Amino acid sequence: MNAEQFACDVLGAGRLVVCVGCGGVGKTTLAASLALEAARRGRRALVLSIDPARRLADALGIHALDNAPRELPRDALTELGVPEQGSLSAVTLDMKRTFDNLVERFAESPEARERILENSIYQNVSEALSGSIEYSAMEKVYELWETGDHDLIVVDTPPAQHALDFLDAPQRLLEFLESRVVQMLIHPAFAASRFGFRIFQQGTRRVLQVLERVSGLSFLEDVSEFLLAFEGMSSGFRQRANDVRELLLGPQSSFVLVTGPGRASLRQALEFRKRLHGYGFDLSGVLANRIHRWPDGPADAPPPDLACEADDVAALAAALEETCGPRLAGLDAARAAVAAATDYAALVHRDLQATGELRETARAAGSFWASIPEFPDEVHDLAGLGRIAAEIFGEAA
Repeated sequence: MNAEQFACDVLGAGRLVVCVGCGGVGKTTLAASLALEAARRGRRALVLSIDPARRLADALGIHALDNAPRELPRDALTELGVPEQGSLSAVTLDMKRTFDNLVERFAESPEARERILENSIYQNVSEALSGSIEYSAMEKVYELWETGDHDLIVVDTPPAQHALDFLDAPQRLLEFLESRVVQMLIHPAFAASRFGFRIFQQGTRRVLQVLERVSGLSFLEDVSEFLLAFEGMSSGFRQRANDVRELLLGPQSSFVLVTGPGRASLRQALEFRKRLHGYGFDLSGVLANRIHRWPDGPADAPPPDLACEADDVAALAAALEETCGPRLAGLDAARAAVAAATDYAALVHRDLQATGELRETARAAGSFWASIPEFPDEVHDLAGLGRIAAEIFGEAA
């Protein structure tokens, strides 16, 4: 798949792009660049960041983002070639707010909803509940998709060790709510809060008595109400989990893997590709970021041979004097320039060799491959995102 095919099929016709990869490779910036390119092609694009580091606002050059989509200024987008029908919005995941929305959606009654939201256990552990962050991420993706307000949603996931967790988080959350441990907690806590501890066997009685001394009887009541309420919402959770999985497996959803030239990130990227395949997802594209490339050369091209004879160094010294003046004249300056170029060529060769396996694997599978050079400055505005999009899709981007 070449750049234009990827842009047309994934950004121009798709509904959802999920960017995955390990931390520290510029995934947030590339996700925003893909969304900008979609906006340039006339689509209403939204980039959603699940990354708790909150880097998206920095990449877009704006002060802050929250749980509600924020559209970027029209004049700034127009300067970057976004047509009137296109737009770019951004949002970050507020896990607590999204999980509250889940409760409001799936609670069996308004009374049940209020009991959960006001429950002290829920208020303190909802953000730490097994699978809740990933589940709320899936819920946010589906919520935004369901509104139809945006043609394309680009998702910036957390680092690789957590990025696939949101694919099976609903199942893990349901397994937790339906587990024997939870069932054992629900009914003793429920009974103890109403009938006291005398009805239990000695071992259970001691455990509950310790909990009462440490936290008070109201703690047991809160635990009981919390777990019973979530037990009643499990069918809604299960249905939404199925809906989201169908969305991710659908023909309008794509996965893009972002990596860097380091050994660790490339090793994780290869493993990540295997895991995605195991889930039933194919990679539409692989983006290798911060790659050393030879100036003005084609991407993924080897550096030139920089072996210099004495006459070549002397000629370079003369050229430096003519171009830059006496300050940079002399054989020492010429030798330093050759040494610097040689060192950089070694970095180009290293990155080319390091990315070789992943590059060939991606191309053999029909995935789009692009390498993005390392820029001297961090990207912190829309213009920088436009420069990255141009590297991925060509100067026409």
